[in-house]
Amino acid sequence: MKRLYHWPLDPAGRLVRLVLGEKGEAFDLFESTPWAPHPDVSGLAHGAVAPALVETGPAGKTFACGTRAICEQMEELKPTPALLPEDPNERAEARRLWAWVEAGCEEVTDKLLTERVMQWVRRDRQPDSEKLRRGAHALRGRLTFLNGMVELNGYLAGRTLSLADLSAAAHLSAYDYFGDVEWDAVPDLKTWYARIKSRPSFRPLLSDRIEGTRPVAHYADLDF
Repeated sequence: MKRLYHWPLDPAGRLVRLVLGEKGEAFDLFESTPWAPHPDVSGLAHGAVAPALVETGPAGKTFACGTRAICEQMEELKPTPALLPEDPNERAEARRLWAWVEAGCEEVTDKLLTERVMQWVRRDRQPDSEKLRRGAHALRGRLTFLNGMVELNGYLAGRTLSLADLSAAAHLSAYDYFGDVEWDAVPDLKTWYARIKSRPSFRPLLSDRIEGTRPVAHYADLDF
């Protein structure tokens, strides 16, 4: 059995959960918060952090840490269903947009999501209003770009689901937990997200509840 060390609201961990779900892989979840990592994770390798996927079998223990290592490994070990297009150009475009999502959302996660966690989950200090403002502004810019891509292609990188879509959905779902995504401003992206969140792999994410806080009312509503 696979073990995934993660934190429920971490977009990186959410992406890995979606990939494992799409691949039909069974796994056990072990919580590893950013502020108190699970001791098993640091013992995997120097500098290892969650998400970390560990599997122990007859040949011993194998592990991968970080979204790129885990998702690429799963695509190699279980190529069906494919989460990267078969065509080389389309596959490169999916990888490009996947990288864009992870880099482009870093500021949003660092400022907006982190401050929401400090405000509603940890409650150990007052949130920084300037960081919240800058994070919300950055999110609006990312939403506009993503809306344009799905309006053009149907999915982010083309006409089929890819790792780029799952990465974007993982990030947006974390922000949406606190109601920070202005869906009405991006109607094409809203329609795209409704399709993604209706997939079986997404259901465990919609059932996530963080101690001390609850998601906004529409969070698990497939029809918003």
